[in-house]
Amino acid sequence: MSSNEDNNNTMSVIYRPVEKHEQQQAIDLWYSVFTPQTGFFERYFDPEASPNYQEGDTLGAWINEKLVSAIHIRRLYVRSRDDNTEYLCGAIANVATLKEHRQHGYSRHLLRMAITKMKQSEQFDLSVLGTGRPNHYSVLGWEQISLPSPISIEWSHFNSSGDHHHQWYSVNDILSSNSQVLLDIHSNKPRTYQFNRSPVTMFQHWTGWNWNKENAIVYLLRDVQQGYIVISKVDNVDDVYVSEWRASNVDMEKKLFRLAANEIRRRQPQIKTIRFHTVPQYMTLEELEEWAGTVCVSKNDHTMIRNIRLSNEILEKIKAAYLSGHATFWTGDYF
Repeated sequence: MSSNEDNNNTMSVIYRPVEKHEQQQAIDLWYSVFTPQTGFFERYFDPEASPNYQEGDTLGAWINEKLVSAIHIRRLYVRSRDDNTEYLCGAIANVATLKEHRQHGYSRHLLRMAITKMKQSEQFDLSVLGTGRPNHYSVLGWEQISLPSPISIEWSHFNSSGDHHHQWYSVNDILSSNSQVLLDIHSNKPRTYQFNRSPVTMFQHWTGWNWNKENAIVYLLRDVQQGYIVISKVDNVDDVYVSEWRASNVDMEKKLFRLAANEIRRRQPQIKTIRFHTVPQYMTLEELEEWAGTVCVSKNDHTMIRNIRLSNEILEKIKAAYLSGHATFWTGDYF
């Protein structure tokens, strides 16, 4: 336990891990600061949704026995496709301070505690977070990385011949019958680096929650050439996009892209461009342009990464994979 005097008053601030019987206080704090759907923050402590959670992974600042600021370290494993190595990633989540207690450095102190905890554990390899306030974290060693997301392709470049009458599933239907199949495809056809979503309960809780939230539909290839593709916000003409996909090879990836583009066009015939969350799994952007025509690439600067104990060589490989889009943080990979 450590303490610190607030610079603006005489109240004693206690910084320490949140104990099990205090988890509801952290949940209440997060709900008071953020506004997700009911049931979201409970997942961080749920053994089915967060099987890697260890008590003490949530850190808090207390004033007069009231929790006023909290952050969470979510334990996620980043898997390398090259050698199947897994790296423990401390994903910083839920950095929140009550409005009346902000601008006093509480969350920054908790972030320093999190860095110390990850280093001293000798288990964590790296840390990531998502933020719209990069300066809050860069002073503590997190580095902003610019991800190619999303990309857009003119509809006219997709050939729709032979791709009609395919069955798309609602999220509830696909998760109730094929969760393990989807997880197996995700694991067996990996990106260069990706989060391990096992076991299936974690896949259902986090990925399923996001797909449900975004009113997604899923197409599943279950034959020898396995794969799946997801369209999110399918009824929103201004924001519909292809949010996730896995394929066994480049030909299956092209097939899935065509299927998704045609389903979006069928539902939203006025749309002239098809948006994809990131770059293809197999094709380079140059190969994609050769196949599909002009590609417009946007940049997402909200992700930050920090080394904990990796060699510089491995860290640079991971960063390069994310910078190129061949590794990506999917919208269901919550941290």
